[in-house]
Amino acid sequence: FMGEVRSAESFKEEYNVDEVMFAPQLDEFLSALDPTVVYTNRGLNADSGRYAKEAVFEGIEKFRVDNGVLYDALVECRVVKSTYELDLLRHINKISSEAHCWVMANAQPGMREFQLESMFQHWGYFRGGCRHQSYTSICGCGNDGSILHYGHAGAPNDGLLRDGDMALLDMGAEYKCYTSDITCSFPISGKFTDDQRMVYEAVLSAQWGVMKAMKPGVSYVDMHELAYRIICAKLKDGGLLKGDVDAMMEVNL
Repeated sequence: FMGEVRSAESFKEEYNVDEVMFAPQLDEFLSALDPTVVYTNRGLNADSGRYAKEAVFEGIEKFRVDNGVLYDALVECRVVKSTYELDLLRHINKISSEAHCWVMANAQPGMREFQLESMFQHWGYFRGGCRHQSYTSICGCGNDGSILHYGHAGAPNDGLLRDGDMALLDMGAEYKCYTSDITCSFPISGKFTDDQRMVYEAVLSAQWGVMKAMKPGVSYVDMHELAYRIICAKLKDGGLLKGDVDAMMEVNL
């Protein structure tokens, strides 16, 4: 029904871990070790508000279980990436960047937003082996680009691309559970209007400003406020905003 069942040894080699056991073997394996405590992974995801579902197996009730330590320890471990992990992240971001460029080159008025999503998925899978996406793609064109999480089931990337519209595409491919998250904007016609260029270059300036200022020890909040300040200044220069930039920051314009 599912083809060949892989051996525990094959998983051990692939993931470079000390031991791999199938669930029915855990009771016997742990009993032989006679541990003082078995740690299971349960913790609150701050983004979703949901708890990670901890592992259970037949016989676990024999052991003293601690589900309050492992989650935070694993989260901390994930912050530091190995050389192999960095290579995976470079691969997935390279593939996703190329996919975005391919979509830009082929988008044209008269298409539907889901066709942009389809092109992105095809490039990632065909060129990079990325079967899955990091999240549901957001392909907002025209007014749809003003909806923060457009692209969900209630608004399934089905809008029409029109000449003069801006496309806002938030898409990222996934490879072996490592993901990318890239957002870009471009004019469907291939040429910015003056207003579109002004807003685009304000955001671009903020991006470069943050990248130049970013270094170990810098506050994330400070980087957010720097981007905010640069955008306000650029929009003022472009005539969209009027007044003092400090006053704009003060009232969270």
